[in-house]
Amino acid sequence: MSGTETASKEKDTVILAVSPSPDDPTAKFHRLNELLSEIGMGTYQWKMFTLCGLGWIADNMWLQILASVLPQVQAEFNVPDATSGLGTSCVFIGMIFGSLGWGVISDIIGRKPAFVLTLTLGGIFGTAAAFSPNFLAYCILLGLMGVGVGGNLPVDGSLFLEFIPKERQSLLMMLSLFWPVGGAIGALFSWWLIPSYSCVVTAAGYCDPASNRGWRYTIAAMGLLTFAMLLFRIFFIKMYESPKWLITAGRKEEAIETLKKLAEMNGKTIQVSVDEFPDVERETTAESIKRFTRDVKALFVGKMIVTTVLICLVWMTISVAYTMFYGFLPKFLATKGTGTPLTLNEVYRNYFIQTAFGIPGSIAGTYLIDSRIGRKGTMCAGAIGIGISLFLFTTSGDSWIQLVYNCIASFLSNLVYGVIYAYTPEVFATNVRGTGVGLASCLGRIVGVSAPFLSGALIAVNPNYALYLSAGLFALMGVISAFLPIETRGVAAL
Repeated sequence: MSGTETASKEKDTVILAVSPSPDDPTAKFHRLNELLSEIGMGTYQWKMFTLCGLGWIADNMWLQILASVLPQVQAEFNVPDATSGLGTSCVFIGMIFGSLGWGVISDIIGRKPAFVLTLTLGGIFGTAAAFSPNFLAYCILLGLMGVGVGGNLPVDGSLFLEFIPKERQSLLMMLSLFWPVGGAIGALFSWWLIPSYSCVVTAAGYCDPASNRGWRYTIAAMGLLTFAMLLFRIFFIKMYESPKWLITAGRKEEAIETLKKLAEMNGKTIQVSVDEFPDVERETTAESIKRFTRDVKALFVGKMIVTTVLICLVWMTISVAYTMFYGFLPKFLATKGTGTPLTLNEVYRNYFIQTAFGIPGSIAGTYLIDSRIGRKGTMCAGAIGIGISLFLFTTSGDSWIQLVYNCIASFLSNLVYGVIYAYTPEVFATNVRGTGVGLASCLGRIVGVSAPFLSGALIAVNPNYALYLSAGLFALMGVISAFLPIETRGVAAL
């Protein structure tokens, strides 16, 4: 490691790990981090790992389904290319409210209730979308589904991080392994159901709805899977509220009781008293609103302003870039070849293969973030690599060569997304973590709303234009991540 890298690492460590002054609002969590390290990883933490992973599966599962059913929805409801992305945009609008709203709600009422409600809303409205009588109803129901699903990642990431010792924080990155699993599940169901139950569009553009049930079956299957995940969350474990959140809410006795139960489950005994944590007064609703305003302001004060701005830019660029390409991937696969057009079965076969390549990408990311390259280096190199792969995708008309480039891009995109979701909660203190993560995710969704319309408009002119812009934005995101001031490798979250 060079002297510059060493100095940078030491600087980052000082920012996050020095002993706080008595007036530091995060001081109460240093002792709590010590206790979580004493308790270690046990049955409860591993079960929470699995349950939080279900939220990541649901999030990407639904996003992949939107892309896979788009051609059939477009054919049945006679939707032009320029507006075909409206359904995806509605999901992003719902996710805007979900990501920020659930992040704030989890900071106010607790992580536990939000953890259950997100999947509940996603399951109800997602299933209902399968019975949409027209494109407008389809878009509205998907938007409401997005409100629920959009809260999964901010809430789940914060909840899991607040139950594990600092030595195992890299497991937050391992949660990203569930993300491509969700995509692979969605792609697999699409490959199974859509080719067998889709209409053949006539020369006049007519699609018989009676022979076009594949997209409805696929969405209904995703809704039922979401409900299954919800039931698993409810009955698989007796869930406790986050000790860190309980202390923030002034419920020290409950926090200590939870810590002792966790220690007991791991066969350990801890010594802790309420006097080891400062008193925190309970908040009224009005005070909670004021705290939210204060927390947002705190994200843009002093040294945090650079981190907050750059994190938000990372989320915004990757949201547009990812949606522009992957939101229309089946259409790209069907139209980019210069030889014999792919059959519908071949399109969804290739779609599944490239999606499955995201799983080893997440596994590789869990190693790279704790290597010398760290979180920042992994994001930077991975995002630039995606941009290069997507550009190369435009240079070949051979479907197999395109599949290779897509697999590389899928591998790297899941790696990068996993690092982003792991890194973002780590740089925010507990008292503003939900708000900070929710804000970044929300801004990503806001700009992401434009991506489907932008892609649709560009595809109508030349599909390569959408691909060029997506590749350029991925590369830009990599450059931005290189300037993030904090490297969280090996540093405990506050």
